[in-house]
Amino acid sequence: MADHNHISRVHYLAVELAAQNALMRELAAEAAKVLQLPMPDTFLGRKTQEPFPWEKPRA
Repeated sequence: MADHNHISRVHYLAVELAAQNALMRELAAEAAKVLQLPMPDTFLGRKTQEPFPWEKPRA
């Protein structure tokens, strides 16, 4: 009987490639969702609150 390891090896590679493709699709979909979100606010140059009356204003 002939040894058919190469056939099963090709099958396993095809299954592995399909799993990798599914993972890449999931990651791409998640990245697309993140890119749809508004840009985060870094608070640079934005006044977040008024200083208390007895505090010196910060420069």
